[in-house]
Amino acid sequence: MVYARLALATAVSVAAAAPALADFGDKNPITVTMTGATPNGYPRVLVEGLNAIIRDAYPGSSISFKPNSPGGGVLAVATGQADFSATASGTEIGLANEGKPPFTQPLKGKFSFAMTLIESQTIYFLMTKAWAEENEIKSWDDIAKKKPKMRLAINRPDNPQVSIGGPYQMMIAHGFTIDDIKKWGGSYVLGNSAIGLDAIKDGKADVFMNARFLPDALVRDIASKRDLLWIDDSPANVKKAADVFRNTVLMVPKGSYSFVEKDYPTIQQWISLAVGNHVSDEVVYKVVKAIAEGYERVQKIHGSLKTFTPQSMAMNRSDLPYHPGALRYYKEKGLVK
Repeated sequence: MVYARLALATAVSVAAAAPALADFGDKNPITVTMTGATPNGYPRVLVEGLNAIIRDAYPGSSISFKPNSPGGGVLAVATGQADFSATASGTEIGLANEGKPPFTQPLKGKFSFAMTLIESQTIYFLMTKAWAEENEIKSWDDIAKKKPKMRLAINRPDNPQVSIGGPYQMMIAHGFTIDDIKKWGGSYVLGNSAIGLDAIKDGKADVFMNARFLPDALVRDIASKRDLLWIDDSPANVKKAADVFRNTVLMVPKGSYSFVEKDYPTIQQWISLAVGNHVSDEVVYKVVKAIAEGYERVQKIHGSLKTFTPQSMAMNRSDLPYHPGALRYYKEKGLVK
């Protein structure tokens, strides 16, 4: 009788574990809410491209888009208001885990890593030639030393990757902060990179600090109308700023633009797809599988994704754990040990 009860208990245990071992390879529809992207522009193109791939993989699925910002996207997935955020960089992840502004409380343990999407988001540090010559500025060290009055085009802090995670860290590496710009008599043009570049073009800003991909047609067009320079620095200083949120140093190659007369160091960021821990293993597995198997379609969404592969998407540069559903797929394919 004891053995019978033990056998029954074992059978019940195995049955209870069965869902975790289920075959997730079916084509049954899923329900997913994507966020992290603004209502228009490149992030929207990225999300809609991914959503189309998932819909085609699982006919009848409900895949919706909920506009947000990169910071707001991480908050949304961590609090169950959305499932995936497509614009989570090391900055959003690091600040969210620790509950540092713009986040109001630690979110560690509430969201996970699904995949790396982009490996080469470039932070641009540009100035108009007229402003640079007027203030005798060539480098970040010159800015720190001379404290010039500047009209700075920069993103809002609720888009941390291209404010807190890039320009702010460069300022800190040179001994000043974003608050010092106003103390020096300067002002801000706050907004995305398109807004900032328009301000440069229209003579409403002197310095531009934001993200674009390399090369960029809009930057090239503006440079044909207004003389620009890249703010110089040492690779060591850039590395100090990049390391804060696990980014890397990129040398912008000579000739990338007409005004790039030598190689310039800057911060290169990676962007990941983050997922809330409330999302089931099956849904995450299916999303990862659809995108991995449709990687050639992903590459065609935008030039920034031309190097996207199953191998690159499985690389976890964040300080987040893999979501169990994502990890299951990666292990099945030998992409993660």
